[in-house]
Amino acid sequence: MSRTVILADDHLLFRQGVRSLIETEFDVVGEASTGDEALELAQNYDADVLLLDVEMPGPTAEQNITRIRRAAPATAIVVLTMHTDAVLERQLLRAGASQFISKTIDGVSLQKVVADAQVGPTIAAPHLIPASDEHILTSREREVLRMIAQAYTNRDISQRLSIAEGTVKRHTTNIYAKLGATSRIDAVRKAARLNLLS
Repeated sequence: MSRTVILADDHLLFRQGVRSLIETEFDVVGEASTGDEALELAQNYDADVLLLDVEMPGPTAEQNITRIRRAAPATAIVVLTMHTDAVLERQLLRAGASQFISKTIDGVSLQKVVADAQVGPTIAAPHLIPASDEHILTSREREVLRMIAQAYTNRDISQRLSIAEGTVKRHTTNIYAKLGATSRIDAVRKAARLNLLS
């Protein structure tokens, strides 16, 4: 029996494109343009897979996933997004998403994702960040980040930790990469979400 799928994205053209890519293999039972519509469809159809956009009118993606998991526990939620934010990815997997997939995925790969999607986070994919939050950053990187959060400059940090300023810059670059951050403020904000500043 063909797997049943719900498409949830606020862009009609994107939904139409995804439908055309997968409906030869799967039964698309409904389309939603808001989080509330996605929840209603999930309740009504108890589909095998829900393809969910991150940014839609209404509740946040995390809230949508939490509500849908409660309403349709047998439905695997696959997040389709243009974002490459590792912290957001981890949040949504924690909330109950099965996978976090880029919208740049090709049709054949998307069909495979839908065919293989299971309830609960799929953590074997190589692009996922480590399973344990405290191991995302090294102890030295966390030390540097805590000082960044206290508004210390690179020079201040190098003096206080007795390391070269260039080493501080390298640690900062690594922190940005691991957290998907674009600035010092962004890094601190994302680290705070993961309780990495304590």
